[in-house]
Amino acid sequence: MPPRRSEVTEDRPLRADAQRNRRRVLEAAETVFSRSGNGATIEDVAKHAGVGVGTVCRHFPTKQALLDEVLNEGYRELIVAIDAALEAEEPAAAFDWYVHQFAAHQARRRALAEQMASELTMTVDAELQRDLRTKTATLLERAQTAGAIRTDISPADTSMLFAGIAQITAIVGGDQAVRDRYVAVLLDGLRPAAANALPGK
Repeated sequence: MPPRRSEVTEDRPLRADAQRNRRRVLEAAETVFSRSGNGATIEDVAKHAGVGVGTVCRHFPTKQALLDEVLNEGYRELIVAIDAALEAEEPAAAFDWYVHQFAAHQARRRALAEQMASELTMTVDAELQRDLRTKTATLLERAQTAGAIRTDISPADTSMLFAGIAQITAIVGGDQAVRDRYVAVLLDGLRPAAANALPGK
């Protein structure tokens, strides 16, 4: 079926009203997925946005397409946070700050936490994933050079540890005290002072 005139095409940008509807749907999806996780439905999103299911589906033909864009938005926010950390003068404090920001971000975006907790390769924009991985590795290297993080930790290790933060956040949700407790345990485990040799290294 050919697209209607009001729908998006490769050659023509969205009209202003369609852009507003798309933004409205996306904001509703972020709220609904954060509250209910990946179990939320298109109908839930439409109801929260105050639009019909057809309006949602014109912009996001499947629930996965909508979830993917919510996840992309989450990655963009994480990249803004890690850019701020990389601009900080103190690498040790910047690394700790970013880890706490990462955990808080997961709490706000439960769908992203659930996705990160369940799979390391996700259906989000590959360039965003590469950008975040590269910047995380740089942040880690700066903290290691400053003597704040043990040198036998690799970027792959941090990916797994961050997946662990996502798992904790997916379980405890908005309970900041519990979340901060386990983030503190993770950060203490990365300190050189109390480090024992890691197996398999």
